Amino acid sequence: MILPLVQELNPGVLSDVLAQRLQDMTAQGYQCAAAFVDDCCIGVAGIWLGVRFWCGRYLDVDNVIVDSRYRGAGIGQQLMDWVERYAHQEGCEIMVLDAYVTNHPAHRFYQRNSYQIVGYHFVKSLRSTR
Repeated sequence: MILPLVQELNPGVLSDVLAQRLQDMTAQGYQCAAAFVDDCCIGVAGIWLGVRFWCGRYLDVDNVIVDSRYRGAGIGQQLMDWVERYAHQEGCEIMVLDAYVTNHPAHRFYQRNSYQIVGYHFVKSLRSTR
């Protein structure tokens, strides 16, 4: 149901790989909030709950995407508002998220929602170079 939207955000990943990853993620506590028009999923915001030394209980927002036909209609804001209410209900002290460096519209959206850029997310690939 959410995979067509997730595919938009991850076009280089095969759909069967995304389906397997979703299954694995769900087993590890991944949840999501979704917006629908009729039976069609038009927006999704993934969430993970966790605890870390530096911040205590937190909610990690993951893979927020709204169908391109519905962008600008407030769907993303509704999803983020729901997620924030959920974080409060779960006793979270902060919310965190990652956004691709080149995704400037997302940066503006998150900054309008009081998110601050406070660090870097470093990645080291462990994939074979064969």
